[in-house]
Amino acid sequence: MTVASLPKAPKLSAIQIAWLQEIGIDKRMLASYAADHGPFPTSGGPVRSVQEGPGVSLKASASDAAMGGAGSGLQPVSALLESVRPEQGDAQAVSAKVSLSALLQKGSGVQPRVASTEAGGKNAQGDAAAASTELPNSLEALQAHVAVCQLCDLSAGRSQTVFGTGAVQAPAWLIVGEAPGELDDREGLPFQGRPGVLLQAMLASIGVRSESEVFFTNLVKCRPLSNRTPESPEIAACMPYLQRQIALLQPQRILALGKLAAQALLGVEAELEALRGQVHHVRGEGGQSIPLVATYHPASLLLRPQHKADAWVDLNLARSILVD
Repeated sequence: MTVASLPKAPKLSAIQIAWLQEIGIDKRMLASYAADHGPFPTSGGPVRSVQEGPGVSLKASASDAAMGGAGSGLQPVSALLESVRPEQGDAQAVSAKVSLSALLQKGSGVQPRVASTEAGGKNAQGDAAAASTELPNSLEALQAHVAVCQLCDLSAGRSQTVFGTGAVQAPAWLIVGEAPGELDDREGLPFQGRPGVLLQAMLASIGVRSESEVFFTNLVKCRPLSNRTPESPEIAACMPYLQRQIALLQPQRILALGKLAAQALLGVEAELEALRGQVHHVRGEGGQSIPLVATYHPASLLLRPQHKADAWVDLNLARSILVD
């Protein structure tokens, strides 16, 4: 059955809207499906401030009361969706995802965007490389620059960019995730929701004070719709921003959360299991060598808690790095 032959989509109740938002469907795409056109349920929580560097206005992430959270007895639908994301090369799964996206956008006035071709990817990489030499030399100016970026297709679906947050004066830790989620996109802050709560607990367990020792950011600064995996051209377009963040922050160590972040920072294609358990080094723009440890993303640990013991080992390895 083609998308064109599908029956007219029914109106959705507030509860149905809430669940669709929870799995990552953008609320603007759901507007025409709302039965009562009332306010959409949200699952965000309060945001608290952290230490800020001179001239830089940044805020830290905090917990939320997300539907299906602790004590509810339910696994969040966003976690279920995360567990079945298609890997690169799984054409059947990707095709199904595109069809679902087209169906959800039908009637909303939003046209589905097609992934960049190989030629488009090369252009994105070239544009990103050229842009890297023109980037601002302060975090405040870089944040403003990123806020209006349109180098890749992700810019069309974001509410706002998610630049990063935390300590900005040579932080002991730079923590790099994959991409913003729905709550991150809404708040403009990384690591919102249950993964952020778990990440804070992980850091606290090894005595790291996140409010004064850590800067949090992601590989890409815009949320991929439906929380899909960022594609190579999107990563290439955003990589100069992350590299300039590293140069300006001058972190003492980097913790890469998940395979994608580790691969991009190290410039390798190895699996996460092959990258864990050792200290790597990345070269900053100024030539400095920065130690890096790769571990599981907290969203993955929520799905596969059996890996928490391994993550504990990784955290202690990163903590043990001696800094001159």
